[in-house]
Amino acid sequence: MTNKELYNFAYYFLLDKEGVTENLLQKHFQPEYNKPENINAIFQRLCETAQNKQMSTKVIGGSIGGVEKLENILFGFNPKHVTDNFKKNDSEKLLNNIISELNPKGQIRRTPRSIWPQFCQSVIDSAYFLNEFKNAEAFYNWANFFANDEKSKPALPMLISIEISGIGFPLACDFLKEIGFLNYGKPDIHLKEIFKQLDLIDPNEKSILKQDYQTLKVIDKIAIDNNVSAFVVDKIFWLIGSGNFYLTNINIGRNRNLFIKEIKNKFKI
Repeated sequence: MTNKELYNFAYYFLLDKEGVTENLLQKHFQPEYNKPENINAIFQRLCETAQNKQMSTKVIGGSIGGVEKLENILFGFNPKHVTDNFKKNDSEKLLNNIISELNPKGQIRRTPRSIWPQFCQSVIDSAYFLNEFKNAEAFYNWANFFANDEKSKPALPMLISIEISGIGFPLACDFLKEIGFLNYGKPDIHLKEIFKQLDLIDPNEKSILKQDYQTLKVIDKIAIDNNVSAFVVDKIFWLIGSGNFYLTNINIGRNRNLFIKEIKNKFKI
């Protein structure tokens, strides 16, 4: 099975589902943001990325009406003002402010490994990280240094994951692709499982980081062989796995296992 055969099979697998059209797919093949021009918008996107960890979206955004509700507490998502008002270890202070001003729904656990304290630390780390850049242009100049070189490309999400607690390698990739770095995909669990089953990555690899790296390289190879962006490849396999056409109210259900079964039968894998 070639990468072209894999891509085409995946693409038409989605098109075969009820309610899925070419227009619907194309709608999801563009990032929600395209290189935001100010550092505040980048900071907001990092905060949104931080809440995407596991079930955190429901706990964080779902309890306050969305991350955008943090705008006043985070001084209009201004990283400099956040660093002026919060020390690096002030996650508890930030959480107290959120509770006082937004009164989140549900129980808030305060143990260090709980969702809210971890999220608040990610927010503060993000502010300190972005405050190292004079403006958005300076951030993009730094990021492009890595992103535009194939050998150095994986280093960019790695550095971001080191700078910001709670944002690991996959989430850092997700952040980059969703702000307009279309040459990044996210080594999501859906993609990793599909690629494992098709022997595109080593199914016996124990290192999560190595799995992520292998997945990133497979996404790149599929993208190059089909003359599309890594972003598009990522979306196709993610939509197969999740079934969630999030820009609409269409949900086709999770189809990862069905896809694996059908493509294995088709290509005698």
